[in-house]
Amino acid sequence: MATGQMGGHVITTFKFKWIDEDGDEAGFLRKKGSFDGSTLKLDDSEIPAENIVDLETRDNRIILSIHTGESEPAVFAFAVSGVASERLKGIIDVARSASWARIEREELEAKGEGHLYREATCQHCTAVITLSRMEDSPQLYCSFCDTLTTIKNPQTAPPGEKSLRICEECGMFSKPTKFTIFYFYFLLVIYGFRTSTTWRCPGCMRGEAWKMLFGNLIFLLGVPTAIIQLIRSYGGSVTGKFAGLDSANIKAKKGKSTAALAQYREILKRVPHSAGLKYNIGLGLLEQKPELATESFEMALRDCSNYRPAAGLLAHCYEKSGADDKLAQLHYIWGSDQDRAKDESSSTTPLPIPKQ
Repeated sequence: MATGQMGGHVITTFKFKWIDEDGDEAGFLRKKGSFDGSTLKLDDSEIPAENIVDLETRDNRIILSIHTGESEPAVFAFAVSGVASERLKGIIDVARSASWARIEREELEAKGEGHLYREATCQHCTAVITLSRMEDSPQLYCSFCDTLTTIKNPQTAPPGEKSLRICEECGMFSKPTKFTIFYFYFLLVIYGFRTSTTWRCPGCMRGEAWKMLFGNLIFLLGVPTAIIQLIRSYGGSVTGKFAGLDSANIKAKKGKSTAALAQYREILKRVPHSAGLKYNIGLGLLEQKPELATESFEMALRDCSNYRPAAGLLAHCYEKSGADDKLAQLHYIWGSDQDRAKDESSSTTPLPIPKQ
C-alpha cells in the first residue's frame, strides 16, 4: 500500500483481489484500488465513504457492507496485498465517521436542533463519535475500532482495557484472540488436513481445543497444534484488574448466574466503571431474571451512554415488559443513530453493487 498526494488530496493506493462466494481469491491478476479521503475506488467501482455502513478485517481481507438503496446492505469482500488491511480500514473509518458526523449535524440544524449535536474523538483510532442527545458518561464506545475506553480520569483506566470487546462466538464482553483450528485426516489412500483461523475469547476456545486434541490423537500430526491452542486458551485468560472475567463468563453461559454474579462483583470492586461487565451481567440474567437484566443494561448505559450492545438489548427488555414510555425515550436518544452502520434509513446516496 502506498500513499501520495494529488490536487491537495492524500491518496492511498493498493492492489487487491475480489473474494468469491467460496471465500477464495478470484482471478490471477491483482486489481487497482485507491482511497482519496472521500471515495473508495475498487477497479471500476467508486464508493463514497459515507455509503460504507460497515467495514471489518480478517488478516489481509476486508469485508464491506454498502448502502445500495435496498432494505439490506450489499456485502462483499476483497483481499489487499501485504498486511495493510488494518491500516486501510483505519483510514476509511476516520473519513466515513467524519462524513456521518457532518450529515447528522446538518440534519439536526435543519430541524432547529443543532444545539443537541455533540461529538467526541476516539483516542485509539481518531474516528469521530457522535453523541447527540446522550448524557456525559465515564466511558466512550467506538464502533469503528470496537473499543470501550474510560475517559473520565483516564489515568485510572484499567490496563488492557483496549483489548476487551464483544466475542463474536459467545457474544460476551471478553478478550477475543486469534486461534488456529487444525485437523489431519487419513482415509485409506486419501489424506490431508483442514485448517482455519478463528477469533474468539479463551473461554470459547477451550471446548474446541479439547475437541481438536482428541480428534487428532489417532494420527498425531495435528496434536502439537491442538496442545498449543489448548495451552493458549487456558493461559490466555484476562489478567490484571479484569482477572476472573473468563471464568465468570463461562459460568454465566452455563446458567450459573449466582456464581457468575459473585465473580463479576469482585471485578467491579476493582473496575467500578465498566459498561462491558454490566452488559455481561445483563446477558447472563436475560432469560432467568429479565427485570434484573434490564437494570444491568441501564447501568451499563450510565457507564457508557453510547454503548450500542447494551442499548440494543435494553430496547428488547423494554419491549418485552411493555415499558413503552422508556422504549420511546430510548428510541428518541438513539433516533439519529450515532452509528449509521445500523441505520436502514440512512440518507446516503444509493449505490450499485461493485463489479467483481
